[in-house]
Amino acid sequence: MMNKLRTLFHPVFVFVGVQIAWIILMVIWINWYIQNSRDFEEFAKSIKPELFDADLNWVILLEGCFLMIVILAGVLLIFVFWGKQARLNRLQSNFVSSVSHELKSPLASIQLYLETMKLQKVSPEEAQDFVEIMLTDTERLSSLIDNIMEASGADPKGLQLHFQPVELKPFLSEVLEGHQRRFAEKGVQVHLEVQDCPPLQMDRRAMKMVFNNLIGNALRYSPDGSPFTIRVKKNGKFCDIDFIDAGMGLSEKDCKKVFGKFYRVQNKETQNIEGAGLGLYLTREIVKNHKGKIKATSEGRGKGSVFTVSLPMNGSSLESRNGI
Repeated sequence: MMNKLRTLFHPVFVFVGVQIAWIILMVIWINWYIQNSRDFEEFAKSIKPELFDADLNWVILLEGCFLMIVILAGVLLIFVFWGKQARLNRLQSNFVSSVSHELKSPLASIQLYLETMKLQKVSPEEAQDFVEIMLTDTERLSSLIDNIMEASGADPKGLQLHFQPVELKPFLSEVLEGHQRRFAEKGVQVHLEVQDCPPLQMDRRAMKMVFNNLIGNALRYSPDGSPFTIRVKKNGKFCDIDFIDAGMGLSEKDCKKVFGKFYRVQNKETQNIEGAGLGLYLTREIVKNHKGKIKATSEGRGKGSVFTVSLPMNGSSLESRNGI
């Protein structure tokens, strides 16, 4: 019974009810006004015809209708604002929950290995493995903190970038090298396909964050033993870098929303997957500041995804290519 009452008094139903009530009130009021206007017209003409001014009556009616529409518009704006605020509160709540899990998981892992090394005698080989795992966890923590710091800046769209010419093939190879342990753990088959491409003007640190986020996403959302390909090719005056995975895939709606701040794909398959909903948001902002563009495409759930980063060559901008 209580659940039914809560559903009944949900703001959406209340808003619809208010709109219906206003419309009914307007219909009743206009009908009443017209009927009384006719009676008044007949009465005025029988006494003194010059008392009746038909134009004035219609002006009053139109004024009343206009004020009623303004009130309805105000109610609509309040509802839209409430909806956006409620959505933001949900996203922030999910973000806090996700970040808490993201922080606790690597810290618990580091603590476990440190306690093991403290309380037990381990072989040099085991100690080396423990150190490598702890380093991986600290890199994961560092990456998360970097994302949070960048996203919480006063103006994340105005990131301070230092551009320099960068050769893509060695740069991508360097980035992939940092993920070798995770690739090996998941048995991921990595392929790097690079066409001859001139050096691109980019900020190494920022673009490394972009590539790390895209590779990390592919690893999180792909099954063990699946292929992963990075393909670089020329596209007119631009260089397209495709990150191709064989993971869970995306719906058409998710492809459009996945770069939103705090946004995470919500379904049963992604419930226990790590992530704070900031990586792709920051990725998009960094690419925009490089005068490029990023997009996500997928043939559907379970059919993998392709994230394409388009960066300008020779200082061209993506806007000029699209004629904007």
